Amino acid sequence: MAIINVSPSDNLTELIASDAVSAGDVLLLADGLYLQTVFIDKNFIRIISRSGKAVFSGFSLLLNGFILSGVIGVEIYGVTVRNYVQNGIAITGGSANRIVSNTIHDMGNNGIRITGSAANLIWKNNIRDVGFDGILMISGSTSNWVICNEVNRCGNDGIETFLSNDANNAIVENRVCDCDDNCFEAFGVNTLLLRNKAAKAGSSAYYIASGSNTICIENEGVSSDRGALVTITNVFAACNNFSNNSDTGLLALDDFGIYQGNFISRNRDSGLVFAEGADYNFIYSNKIVCNEPADILDNGTGNNYLKNITG
Repeated sequence: MAIINVSPSDNLTELIASDAVSAGDVLLLADGLYLQTVFIDKNFIRIISRSGKAVFSGFSLLLNGFILSGVIGVEIYGVTVRNYVQNGIAITGGSANRIVSNTIHDMGNNGIRITGSAANLIWKNNIRDVGFDGILMISGSTSNWVICNEVNRCGNDGIETFLSNDANNAIVENRVCDCDDNCFEAFGVNTLLLRNKAAKAGSSAYYIASGSNTICIENEGVSSDRGALVTITNVFAACNNFSNNSDTGLLALDDFGIYQGNFISRNRDSGLVFAEGADYNFIYSNKIVCNEPADILDNGTGNNYLKNITG
């Protein structure tokens, strides 16, 4: 294993593919402007910005900033990726890559796209001004950890698990703001949404659908069209704050959910609403107050209430 110094004049794709770079090597990037797409198909490569001033630009001509294809254990740390037509960082296949403390902005599509890949860490990235999603997990992307990212100004969703087979992902302590559709869209089975903050969503701060058994704990969804929309079976939503939204605080279309210890207040089209067909849910120890025109509207059947505060 070696530390290899890299300058903006070097072609990283050719360098990584060459015999000069082996698994475990560190590519230490000098400051400067890198006008290239980087294709990585070798495991355990570490790409590190020496002082945080390595900038990769596509000049709105190149498609992707970084492409990780079928690799394991690659780290990209501390770089700026900007002005690519499609994605800032695209991970396809492989597993357990680490995308840490990068700045990604002005993408035509997604900041980070994970396709059919598992167990990746997406941590402390700043993503803004993207045409579609900030972070997208799609095509059976499972068991990824998305932690402490800042995502702003997305043309679609901030952080998204696309379908039910994008399962077992953990989305923790992210801040997402100003998305045209939803700040968080959790369609995967058994998604964990924990201690995230969402604001200024054009649709819902949190849209939980498609896959069952999602856990939603200690999240905040405010100043959006809707705080949360839930359509799945067996959701567990506890200790969340859905307040000051222009529509409903929480709209439930699901069965057999548990809504426990939530604070739902000052929403302008009712606080907690169960639509027709939203049946057999348990609503326990919530504080649902100061919503207009009603704190709770229940059009479902067999929903059970215990120790809630309204008024």
